[in-house]
Formats: sequence, structure tokens, C-alpha cells
Amino acid sequence: MLNCIINHLLFFGGSLALTMALVQFAQVLRDSKHLWLGIFFSCISFTGFQQYYFGVYGIPNLYLSQWPGQVVIFLLGPSIFFFYKKLFYHDFRIRPRHAAHFIPALISIGVDIVMFYSAADENPVLPYIRGIIIQYNLFYILSGATIFISYDIYILLKEDFIFLIRRKNNNKVNRIALFYVVMVLMIGIMLFYAIAAGNVTLARFVMTLMILPFLYIFLVGYLNPELISIFASEVRKNVYERSLIKGLDVDVLKSRLKDLMEVDKVYCDEDLSLKRLADMLSLTPHQLSEFLNKHLDINFNYYINRYRIDEAVNLMQTQPERSITSICYSVGFNSKSAFYEAFTKFIGMSPARYRKNKSK
Repeated sequence: MLNCIINHLLFFGGSLALTMALVQFAQVLRDSKHLWLGIFFSCISFTGFQQYYFGVYGIPNLYLSQWPGQVVIFLLGPSIFFFYKKLFYHDFRIRPRHAAHFIPALISIGVDIVMFYSAADENPVLPYIRGIIIQYNLFYILSGATIFISYDIYILLKEDFIFLIRRKNNNKVNRIALFYVVMVLMIGIMLFYAIAAGNVTLARFVMTLMILPFLYIFLVGYLNPELISIFASEVRKNVYERSLIKGLDVDVLKSRLKDLMEVDKVYCDEDLSLKRLADMLSLTPHQLSEFLNKHLDINFNYYINRYRIDEAVNLMQTQPERSITSICYSVGFNSKSAFYEAFTKFIGMSPARYRKNKSK
């Protein structure tokens, strides 16, 4: 009865993970972070369907290291690692040194090849290697679980998820962080224990649970996208604040500044000044001005007005019934003349003419 329930959960989890993987792959061109989340869900899907197959047709009388496709276990950690990097660091780029993250997965592919060909190979070398793999079978499988847990712990510590739980300014974000942290750690520890104890039934059950933390985040993001934006923004804000201790980090500053503009939309405040924005970034006005000039090649007024005009254009397109005057003040301008001047500068025509052209 228990195995029947587990089989159904595995099939459901595998199907759900496959669907989520396809959804992510469909968005790769928009943002490369979806590629890594797609790979992660594909690995979860493969594991679910593999264990479902074993449950229905019989678990093979083989050592765990002889089960094909163990490489997916070694891809879970790197895929979720690169997803978080792309999520929390806008300017993150994959470098040649990052190839080291995939060494365990490549070794696992090598193990699969050896185990497949060594049984019928007359050359004594492969059977000898096969014997070594079987001898250290438990270590091999535990290493996969350990690597995945290590990546999770690294992310939790590096991005300091615990501070989200301690903060009192957003209770919903606190609950998301706490629930996610507890689920990831509990599932990782349970999987490690199941493999170490050689309890195949428990291991298969835990594998059905692996998708839960990420399904939770996915559903929260689908039902309330703004909450996930706040969540990511809070983490990046914490990363930024910690980076100030080590000195000014240009990439982190860019990311934090982008959050203030695109998530918090501070440019909509008509009283926003260089000093006020610098205070939000824990910088001096001189430091912020120098950063904008040196790294973005623009001044403060140009930077803010660009965001204001972009937002005005968006409102004119999405709310055609709204008056131009209302839009002018809602995006942060304190006078119509300043709005018209900036709009004409960036768009090449007046707001009234732009709206008239769009309505044709």
C-alpha cells in the first residue's frame, strides 16, 4: 500500500516537474536564469519517473551506483546555484572557472559508462574499476546528496536568508523565507539519512518531496509576483549592505540601484534628490554622483528622468483614459513644463502628440 502511494506521488511529482521545466525553458530567451531552473526541474522530473518505473516494474537488484542516470543528482546543486546567482546578481556572468561546478556530474557520467560497458568487456581494466566503484558505492551516492545539501547551505548562508526571518518589516517575506529554509534543510537531511541507512523506501519517499520547496516558491511567485520581487529585492539589499563593509562593490551597487528604481520605483517621489537616493544606498552624494558619471556615463537628473519618462510611456499605453497631467505627477515630476521638456527630449515628441500617434 505504501509503495503504491509513493509510486503515485513519484509519477505526479515527475509530471509536475516536467511541466515546470518546460515552462522555464520557454522563457530562456527572456532571461537565462530560467535555463538553470529548467535544468533543475528536469533533474527532479527524471528522478521521479525513474523511481516510479522502479516501483512499478521492480527495483533493480543492483547497487545504487549501478542505477543509470545518477548524474542528475550531481546537477541539482549547480543548477540551483546558478539560478540563484542570476536571480540575486543582475550582472552575474558565467566564467570558465565555473566549469568546476560540473566536475562531479562529469565523473558521474564516467561512472555510468564504466558500469554499462564493464560487464561484457573482456579487458580486465574496466571490471577492476567497476569493482572499486561498487566497493565505494555508498560513498558515491552519499556524495551526490552531500553536494546538493552543501549547495543549499551555501546559498542560505551566503545570501543570509536568516536575516529575512529576523526582519520585522515584511511578515509575508519572513514566512516565505522561514518555510523555504525549513523545507530545504529537512528534505536534504532526510535524503542523506535514508541513503546512509540503506532504506530504499524512505529514499524514494524523500525523492517525492524534493520538488516541494521549489514548487512552493514557484506557486507563490505565480500567485503573487510582487511578493517574490520584494523577496529577491530584500536579499539583494542585504547583499549590498554587507558589501559596503568590504568596500564599494560596483556590481552589487548597480544591482541595488536597479532594485530601487524598478522594484521600489523611488523615482516616483517628486522630492527625490541626489542626497536622498545616496542615503538609501548608504553612500555620500559625491560617491553616488561619481558612480553615475564613471560607470553609467550619465548624471543624476538624466538617470532619474529616464525612468520617469519610461514609466509615463508605460502608463499612457496601459491607461489610455488617464490624463497626461495625472501621469505627469504620478511618475515624479513636480511641474508640467519639466515633464513636457523631458518627454520631448527622450521620446522626440510631446506627450500629447505621442498619445495621438498611438491612438491612430
